[in-house]
Amino acid sequence: MPLTTYFAVYGALLVLTVVTVAVSYLGLPTTPALILAMCIALVKATLVCAWFMHLKFDTKFNIFIFLTAFWFGGSFFLFTFIDLTSRGDILKIQDVHELRSESAEGL
Repeated sequence: MPLTTYFAVYGALLVLTVVTVAVSYLGLPTTPALILAMCIALVKATLVCAWFMHLKFDTKFNIFIFLTAFWFGGSFFLFTFIDLTSRGDILKIQDVHELRSESAEGL
């Protein structure tokens, strides 16, 4: 691999870091800003894994194992995200748990 390729990837990582910081100054609402920052981080992680970890030129089995680890890690984050976003739907009233929509219908 020529050294210029490594410098090009390094330059792309620097530019994407500046873009990530610029996104934080755009004044976007929290959710879109977070999604955009995570997409940029995904591109940066792909560049690092492909070139600096040499997965681009590695065997398909090693790439499969690496992506499987990301799959399981992502599933754990997904379940955690689902749990955190649904906590406001449950309301505890006198040791009885019910959904907030059910308690609103009873009013």
